[in-house]
Amino acid sequence: MTFETQALQRPSPADSKITYHLGSRTKPANNLLLILQGSDCRSALTNNSVNEVLPKVRPDADVLLIEKWGLTPETSECPQVYTDNDSPSQRVSDAKQVLEHLNKGYQSIYVLGGSEGAVIAVMLREAFPGITATIAFNGGGNSFQDDIEHNIKASTPAEVTASVLAEFREFAEQIKTSNEPFTVNSSQHGYKWWKEMLTLKQINIIERGKTPLLIVQSGQDDSVDPEKTQVMIENLSSTENVGYRYFEELDHGLRKENGDSIDDSALAVMRGWFQKH
Repeated sequence: MTFETQALQRPSPADSKITYHLGSRTKPANNLLLILQGSDCRSALTNNSVNEVLPKVRPDADVLLIEKWGLTPETSECPQVYTDNDSPSQRVSDAKQVLEHLNKGYQSIYVLGGSEGAVIAVMLREAFPGITATIAFNGGGNSFQDDIEHNIKASTPAEVTASVLAEFREFAEQIKTSNEPFTVNSSQHGYKWWKEMLTLKQINIIERGKTPLLIVQSGQDDSVDPEKTQVMIENLSSTENVGYRYFEELDHGLRKENGDSIDDSALAVMRGWFQKH
């Protein structure tokens, strides 16, 4: 698929633009599929899963990719403007503006996000009622802090796990209780991103959304806590518009052990959800 790159002016600041890429099918499409990438500091066009594999879940749709603040396909190093401005709410605002710009050209709009992109997808579902259906995979449970602690336990040598956890908990508490922004650059994210992620309660956002949502969770996910995701699903006050699928053998990228791409079983389930709606 060939993507055409376009830009929209943000309401503010005056010199700030949203870069997005629209991939069109060979035939005119009535549907639009927005794919939201995770938390990495790189262009969506450089992510093979985002621009080559995930479009298969809605093969009749045009594909929309929206760059995070300050990122372009030419970005080689993570720019300071990205660290200063990127956040979940900013990504939602940008996506909403682009969708409102493109909305009249499509009969249905589908949204698919993984990892951080799953959280953005859930937030956008609440913010933009015109979405037909949403899929959020491996976005974690109600508390981002729980997911980070799960990742630390899974990826840190046992002899230093306790000290790393203590250091992170101190950092998280400082962010959550702060009343004024301060300089942060941790894991390529700044204060605004950390503040929003650490104070966000995902269950509340899910419950406020009204359109169909499928939550997908992998059992071998070292980045977010599968058990906490299950608890969040069980604690939803209503699952009228919310589906849930669990894949015990898959990892954070929806791959099997030693797999190099998203597993066909997950793609089939996601394709079926969009076809159903």
